[in-house]
Parts: sequence; structure tokens; C-alpha cells
Amino acid sequence: MEDARAIDKFVVLEERLNKILGGYTKLKEEREEVISQIREKEEEVERLKREISSLNNERLQVRTRIERLIERLEEIPLEHR
Repeated sequence: MEDARAIDKFVVLEERLNKILGGYTKLKEEREEVISQIREKEEEVERLKREISSLNNERLQVRTRIERLIERLEEIPLEHR
């Protein structure tokens, strides 16, 4: 009888341990997925930073060209009639 109880306790212990290990495995997989998602987002952030920098450079070039055009226009003498 005591042997049966001891075996039952081991069965219960084994089931609990299997649940714990299953939970650990699931958490580990979820952690890896989250880390992967973070890496993807970091790459996207870096890409967007480069795009912003490129657009800022382009905007500066356009601004400089417009300023030069305005200066050229201002140099044109206006005839009064």
C-alpha cells in the first residue's frame, strides 16, 4: 500500500515536472520570438533613420537651389515703364 502511495507521489511529481518543463520550453520559444521581433524593429528603425537623413539632405539641396534661383532673379534689373 505504501509502495502504491509512493509511486502515486512520483507520478504526480513527474506530471508537475513535465508541466514546468513544458512551460519553460514555451517561454523560451516566446522569448526567442520577441527577440526576433525586436531585431526586425531595430532594423526598420535604422532604415527609417537613413531614409530621413536622405530626405533631409535632399531638402537641403532643393532649398539651396531655390535660394540660388531667387538670388539670380533678384539680380535681374527691372525696367520701369
